Amino acid sequence: MTDQELKETIYHSPDEGFRLIFEKYHGYVYTIVFQILRGAGSSRDVDDCVVDVFSDVIMRYDPNREGSVQGFIGTLARNKAINLRRALLSKNWCSVSIDDMDQELPSDQDVQEQTELSETAGILIDRVRELGEPDSTIIIQKYFFDRNSREIGKIVGLSPAAVRVRCGRAVKRLRKILEDLDISF
Repeated sequence: MTDQELKETIYHSPDEGFRLIFEKYHGYVYTIVFQILRGAGSSRDVDDCVVDVFSDVIMRYDPNREGSVQGFIGTLARNKAINLRRALLSKNWCSVSIDDMDQELPSDQDVQEQTELSETAGILIDRVRELGEPDSTIIIQKYFFDRNSREIGKIVGLSPAAVRVRCGRAVKRLRKILEDLDISF
């Protein structure tokens, strides 16, 4: 989809246009933010910054503006990430020169690889949610938040032994679902 088509979509249907922008540029924004925040912030900081970038795009982008959509989004992502990096490093009482933060964008192949990983992660989360409760909560708490059976049991109201059994069964079901989709980890 060209910039002009995106701008027309935003003009006629803002919700659809911004959804298309998110789908098209998520990997691009994530890569920029990750490169700048690498070594200064956590993966949560990266995710939060990416969300802030798209929030700003929705609030500030004017489809009548001259220039490319990608250029606008890339500049916004870079500036947001640099500001967050400064804030994170100032908490640690460190100072970093602007020259140290000047990062080159990765090649198109890296952006494509990041986009594919992002899409795969989205599919994985959707399939975990399809497992239903409490299995989806158990899987998310165990593998995404690294919680043990006792901690998860308190969250979902089950004994640690029941959590382990349900987790084992849920992982088997999830593995089968992912195999059917030709996704392997």
